[in-house]
Amino acid sequence: MKKQTHKIALLPLLVLQAWAYADTTAATAAPAAAENAEIETVVVKGRAAKSYSIASDGDLRDRVNLGLLGKANAFTAPITVVNYDEKALNNTEARTLVDAVAKNDASTWQFGGESNTLTGLYFRGYQLDARQFSVNGLAGMYGTQGTSSVQVASAQLIKGASTAVNGMDPEGAVSGAVNIETKKAADEGNRKIGLGWFSDSRAQGTFDLGQRFGSDKQFGVRANGKLRHGDTPRDGFSEDNKEFALNADYRGEKLRVAFDSIYSKRKVNGGRARIQDIQNANGRLFDAPDGKTNLLPSWNWQNTVGQTNMLTFEYDLDAPVQITGGIGYNKARYYGTLISPTACASATATSAQSGNNCDGTQYTTGRARMTDQYFRTLSMNLAARGEFETGPVSHNWSAAFDRIIRNRTTLQSAQSAASSSRVITPYGATSIEEQLAAYSPTIPTAMSTSLDTGTKVNSFALSDTLGFAGNKYRLTLGGRYQMVDQEDKIEGRSVDAARFSPMAMAAWVPSPDLVVYGNYMEDLEPSELRIDDDGNATMADPRVSRQFEIGVRKNWGDFVTTLNAFQITRPGYWRGTTTTGTDFAALSAAGLAYSGKEQGKERNRGIEFNAYANLLNQTLRPSFGIMYLQSRVKDYPNAADNLVSGVQVANPRVIAKAGIEWDTPFVKGLTLSSNVQYFGKSYQRTDKAYAFPSYTLVDVGARYKTKLGGKNALTVSGAVENLFNKNYWQVQRGQYDRSFAVLGMPRTYWLKAELEF
Repeated sequence: MKKQTHKIALLPLLVLQAWAYADTTAATAAPAAAENAEIETVVVKGRAAKSYSIASDGDLRDRVNLGLLGKANAFTAPITVVNYDEKALNNTEARTLVDAVAKNDASTWQFGGESNTLTGLYFRGYQLDARQFSVNGLAGMYGTQGTSSVQVASAQLIKGASTAVNGMDPEGAVSGAVNIETKKAADEGNRKIGLGWFSDSRAQGTFDLGQRFGSDKQFGVRANGKLRHGDTPRDGFSEDNKEFALNADYRGEKLRVAFDSIYSKRKVNGGRARIQDIQNANGRLFDAPDGKTNLLPSWNWQNTVGQTNMLTFEYDLDAPVQITGGIGYNKARYYGTLISPTACASATATSAQSGNNCDGTQYTTGRARMTDQYFRTLSMNLAARGEFETGPVSHNWSAAFDRIIRNRTTLQSAQSAASSSRVITPYGATSIEEQLAAYSPTIPTAMSTSLDTGTKVNSFALSDTLGFAGNKYRLTLGGRYQMVDQEDKIEGRSVDAARFSPMAMAAWVPSPDLVVYGNYMEDLEPSELRIDDDGNATMADPRVSRQFEIGVRKNWGDFVTTLNAFQITRPGYWRGTTTTGTDFAALSAAGLAYSGKEQGKERNRGIEFNAYANLLNQTLRPSFGIMYLQSRVKDYPNAADNLVSGVQVANPRVIAKAGIEWDTPFVKGLTLSSNVQYFGKSYQRTDKAYAFPSYTLVDVGARYKTKLGGKNALTVSGAVENLFNKNYWQVQRGQYDRSFAVLGMPRTYWLKAELEF
């Protein structure tokens, strides 16, 4: 069974659940084998400690860092968790982390990724920016516009409005969290170098070197690096990508300490292929052009750079208590030319080009400016966890303190002249490239500070998991008290607010291979500075999102199924637009509304089903996932500060994803694979006007591994992504009801070779 679960681990969720079954079986079998042998009892206790506090990346696949609840087995967790291990990420060879994750999980889709510099994920219809990802349990340490994957040993998706569980990023995390566990040196060492090629003409080099030292291999060092440079399949779109990561760790019997230093820089020319504010278009957005098409000129450029240094530790007391903690600092910067292609708002609007009318079949380039954005995030936590019993009831308790400070500074130049903006007709007599040739604005270079803010979040959390009837029934109660301080350094004002966010979770585990669970969780998002009637600065009400979820996981032996249903509600709030004739202007004049005040709500309801299998003597590994999402808004302020009710924009109703890997019997070491993603239609506007069409993407790949004598092994792999060269809009959401669309990448080829020695 153990050998089988190692193979199953190549599939994201199956390892979490199948390994849970194997661990539980081993734990129950051990006493029978040991009987009354005292030495055997000691061994079992040691295994339990190691399982409770992971010290090697080999165990990361079946365990997740649940923040307040500690590192736990994902199969029996009372929330929905998916864990992608290092091998699963490496085999996809996605250019960014969010691309790799979004290819597999049906409840997520990515924004940005390879085609943009701004990146993140959508969880169950809500946005989670990359800067809100945590690393080794420390919030905000992944990077502001992060894309790197070279440091990732495990990417854990924790679904739910989980403020109480995971702590709080200064900007909130409404419907999920991503925690990244970094790579550590394996017992046998790590020695791998690789070369890769990606269409159009990008070359890539990688290295992965690690070694453990000491009589018990208690000291480890691992270094990873990646360089990629060249032109993408999109005309005029090129990238220069650098990623480096260093980990040093010590794992003793009681104390485990790790230090990570991570650096990444990505420069793109001709990026930001995104049309924004499509909700304002008086017509359906034009069909997606060929993915090779660039919507902006190649001289448009952006750089993202980030540096993270962090120290984390775990210490086991003589009593059944563990102390964990860490501190990290992330410094990030995003700078370059900022151009925002925008959907045309009116069929009668006359453009800067005499004689052209702007309608739904066109877009405007917008006016260019320079931007320079700085992010500084300090994150720290300290937690204690332990267990005790009160009669027949077991208790697993946790207490945690988290502190996160983020400072944001934005410098911007003035916009280029209004006459520089161009109206582009994608299906006109001339190509987009030819029309863009006339777009050569003079961009002002002098920049001034337009944003300088600081957000500080201190929080205390407590939880207790009560186990009944031999731990078959589990009830987790707790919550987090949060204190939020915000400062506007330009205006010289600061405000604060505090709130307690409760959580309740329950699980029924009648057998090691079946779990039924439910939970209620909340997320807190800081609101804005506002000036009250007396001229005092206060914070508008922080927004509280709430999630209810029920689910069941079943391990059938050769395959695992999961089914869950959820509801997430999030309040809307007034933007504060003073335009005459808007609903906000009318209510504000009557004293019934102010900027940041809660108004209406958006509600996402959904059902998720996932199945993973390992069949035909562990040579065939299929997976399938589907999410049905009903996304609604009611009395909800839109971006223009008018109240709307209807569907939320740019959220697909159905998302389905399937994959398969087959170890072929006719060539030893050859594995064939395929992945299919389906995204259902969504809408440009809340009144269901103008649908974004559905689309399906197909990838195929192959991987061949062979021994070269001794410990040497060569792996050659390749794939064709977007096999049928589908032209599609990858939908995205902004704040309020703003709907965006990113032009999907065209057919892409890649080939790489890796040598382990």
